[in-house]
Amino acid sequence: MPPEAWRASGTSRVSVVIPARDEAAAIGRTLAAVFAQRIPAGVELEVVVVDDGSTDGTAAIAAAAGARVVTLGPGQGGSPGVARNRGAAAATGDPLVFLDADCAPAAGWLARLLARHDEGEVVVGGSLDIPPGLPATGRCDHYCGSYHVHPGRAAGYVANHTPANLSVRRDDFLSTAGFTERRPVADGHEELGWQEELASAGARIRFEPSAVVYHHNRPGMGNLLRRNYRWGYSALESKSGSPAVRWAWLYRRPRLLIAASLPLAVSHTAHTVLCWTRHRVLEPLWMLPLIAAARLSYAAGLAVGGLRWLSRRHAGGESWAGSFRR
Repeated sequence: MPPEAWRASGTSRVSVVIPARDEAAAIGRTLAAVFAQRIPAGVELEVVVVDDGSTDGTAAIAAAAGARVVTLGPGQGGSPGVARNRGAAAATGDPLVFLDADCAPAAGWLARLLARHDEGEVVVGGSLDIPPGLPATGRCDHYCGSYHVHPGRAAGYVANHTPANLSVRRDDFLSTAGFTERRPVADGHEELGWQEELASAGARIRFEPSAVVYHHNRPGMGNLLRRNYRWGYSALESKSGSPAVRWAWLYRRPRLLIAASLPLAVSHTAHTVLCWTRHRVLEPLWMLPLIAAARLSYAAGLAVGGLRWLSRRHAGGESWAGSFRR
């Protein structure tokens, strides 16, 4: 399919897929921002919200806002990876745009993603920014998680990109195994598998910083620490041996990373702050204690999750050396 095939020639459609679980407080705001996007004439906008076992009013709010709701019953969901795959299967448009339920797009977001596809890009990732009024712990969470994908970074090609704001041509995505559904990888690094598959086929990921969404990170110290621990817990299992990650050479040494996890938390903290100050974002400097606590939580998750992963591999008769593949 030629890159311009999604454009208006008769009827074209683009699908936005949003996994959601107990997001009643955020989903209305996100959907209002999505439906407010200006898109080319003749192009339809389909929004698919995948309700993954919510116990609040997420599904009802999404339906009332105009989204198509796919409900995952007991035993069908349980992770963002599963929800995104089910949403992609239900969607009918091209490209497939994956968006998190707590990420409200800025004006022009969708048009900028589509413009890059129009230029022939297979995968396009947008940026994450801080919404006005976000509490300090929520802003710290942004600084810990978005230092590679914020609007101040330059456009260009990247090794991987978060599915919180990510668009991919439909046929290319469906040619892969999709998001990883196996825990713990499915809840933190679920996108690496299919991005690695497309990279092996010659497709690259284009980072477009002007395609902005405002990430309403959940505030609270507990949320900050749990989120970083979860990222660390599956880091070695998902990244060891994968070329679709930054510093791939480092993740090929899992035992070294586990042994040095706590000292590396200091380096990780410094790197996080440096990434922001290079772009003249100075708030992380006074948030240094919070960022350090988050990075210590990440290091703890990396050590615990990494040891359990190595133990499973060893019990299965695999060498601790070598690469990991899904």
